[in-house]
Amino acid sequence: MRNTLKIILVLVIAFSASAFTPNTTSNDWKLYKEFQGIQVYTKVSSCKLEYTKNSAKYLIFKYVNTTNEKLRISGRVDAYYDGNCRSCGLSSPNEYEFSIDIKPNSTEKGNCSDEMKAFKLYYGQVGKETADLSKFELSNVTVAPF
Repeated sequence: MRNTLKIILVLVIAFSASAFTPNTTSNDWKLYKEFQGIQVYTKVSSCKLEYTKNSAKYLIFKYVNTTNEKLRISGRVDAYYDGNCRSCGLSSPNEYEFSIDIKPNSTEKGNCSDEMKAFKLYYGQVGKETADLSKFELSNVTVAPF
């Protein structure tokens, strides 16, 4: 009887601890910033890698045009890994620069298949507690009607 109580107590504690562990892969979009009528959201998703059976975590971007006109958002994704900016100082054009056209009152969002850094950015390994991506910024951002 005493062993059964110990087992139940251990299971309850383990379940409680796992219930309060933060989940880095979330289905919830988080507002990053708003640029002149364009809202930029992010979320971390686990994506299966194309040529292997492995998965990795990616930061997925969503752009929402909250205006009644067609807008073009352009800029650069500054991606920092271990505190070092991987995309800063690259000559233009490069893979971290982007330009996205968004229709009035509509959304453009990335997914695991996107290759454009403005839609999907490597975040880290699945199962790893900390992210490889230490921070990111959208820089040199312009928004203009087209």
